[in-house]
Amino acid sequence: MKSRRDTGFFSGLYSRNETLLWISAGIFLGSIIISYLFAGLLDAFLAPLLQSFQKRASEGVIKLETLSIFLNNVNIAFFIYIGGILVGIVTAFLIISNGAFIGYVASKYPLGDFIIYTIPHGIFEITGIIIAGAAGFRLGSAVLNYLNGVTKLKNNIPYKNQLIYLFQANLEYFKDSLILFIIAVILLLIGAFIEANLSVAWGQFIQSSI
Repeated sequence: MKSRRDTGFFSGLYSRNETLLWISAGIFLGSIIISYLFAGLLDAFLAPLLQSFQKRASEGVIKLETLSIFLNNVNIAFFIYIGGILVGIVTAFLIISNGAFIGYVASKYPLGDFIIYTIPHGIFEITGIIIAGAAGFRLGSAVLNYLNGVTKLKNNIPYKNQLIYLFQANLEYFKDSLILFIIAVILLLIGAFIEANLSVAWGQFIQSSI
């Protein structure tokens, strides 16, 4: 049996956070599917958001450029990650709301066209958001474990020593959350480059070949 020291960096990172990655993926992909299937019920909430997005895009406020797309996506990922401070509640909400918006947008276009034009960059961006969600949940678990430990402080041991021990005990959780977030950012950068420079040409090529 391999020790933690013998485990590869990425395989160890994955094994320690596998459950959270699957939870994040389930919430995000599930919200996309549900929103797509029940888009009509969400018109009152999401139609104004879509119209606002389309208006900003037509006015050039939202630009199809690598930096603009990346900053928008990394901003979303950051709040998904930092939302873990509140024990993952905000993280879960933002994953659901972003997934719901994607599913709703998909419902407004022919599904085949939507997939063709989004799959080149979507693979990276969706994976990035899922990993950012797992990072948020991992951060939330660190906060929860720390707070749980604080409630069990012993009077016969100096509080400062106990708090330092609690911090050190949860430091690996925090490190994992930060590493996961950095990986998410890298994936979002790749996705932004592909979306800005390749996705439209790819979609046109595929459509012309069908």
